Amino acid sequence: MVGTRFSKCLQRKSLSKIVLAVSAFSLLAAQVTPGRRVATGTTAAASAPKSERLVEFTPDVVTFQNVPVGDTYTQAVRITNLAEGTLQIRKISTSNADFQVTGILLPVVVAHGTSENFTISFRPKGESRRDGQISIFTSSSDAPMVLTVRASTIKVQTELTASEAAIDFEDVAVGGVGTQQVALTNSGTSDLAIAGISATGAAFSMSGATVMRLTPGQSVVVEVNFAPKSTGRQTGQLTISGTDGGPLVVIPVTGTAAESSRSTVKLNWEESPVTAAGYVVYRSADSSGPYRRISEAATSEFVDTGLAVGHTYYYVVASVGADQVESEYSSPISATVPEG
Repeated sequence: MVGTRFSKCLQRKSLSKIVLAVSAFSLLAAQVTPGRRVATGTTAAASAPKSERLVEFTPDVVTFQNVPVGDTYTQAVRITNLAEGTLQIRKISTSNADFQVTGILLPVVVAHGTSENFTISFRPKGESRRDGQISIFTSSSDAPMVLTVRASTIKVQTELTASEAAIDFEDVAVGGVGTQQVALTNSGTSDLAIAGISATGAAFSMSGATVMRLTPGQSVVVEVNFAPKSTGRQTGQLTISGTDGGPLVVIPVTGTAAESSRSTVKLNWEESPVTAAGYVVYRSADSSGPYRRISEAATSEFVDTGLAVGHTYYYVVASVGADQVESEYSSPISATVPEG
């Protein structure tokens, strides 16, 4: 009996050693093969799968920078389906009324690897930062995919300025033509459209383009003409209109017409010691000016006609170089038109 009991105990200890050896071997194998996938039973906890991108936006963030208030800027966006199956875009909404989505007809089905395009427009109604979101609702989830929009605005300053507050023609003879130039400048911060330029008063007219668009800081020169058919003081105005039909600038225009003389004034001057491409003649009714250009001359003489009876005129001349740069005025010279 003693022998039998001892034998059973030995058998138990040996079996225990064998089990421990197998356990140690199994643990060692698990340590040296960390990348090996171990099958688990139904009660084992499974790790959560990583989230996958279903779509790609290009650009991934839409940016509108320094948009003038009231102007509309647009930007195209491409949405690409990265999922394995098809994706239906059901609805697109914006978080701010200043943003609008166009260029896509919903609902639309996008196959794997293909894209759809749409356009985001931004028209700010006030001056402030206008960040927002574009929400895209699809068949993949009840929650929308979100595209971030960052936008900033600037204050719009629309202003057209003229180089002359008023235009006055002095001593223009009946039958003659007086011409003055006016520079119009866009002094604002955004493009400015001129829809028309007109002159009122029977003797007044203008030359040059009447419809134009000026960028900020850009100027254009227009010519105003006075061609009287009778003597006396005459009035009118030059009106520059905007696209809404309202006036942008109104310039009063006056002119004095005198009886025309058959007399002429002939000017001669010494040629410039430096090679000149030509000369420019200026005239004024006052010795202190302002002097207005009346002609260009290729030689050193000029004949002025269509002058008013009994009036005195003052003349200066400037030479023009090959680079079209004018020299300083010469000393003024005067001439009085005789009466009769």
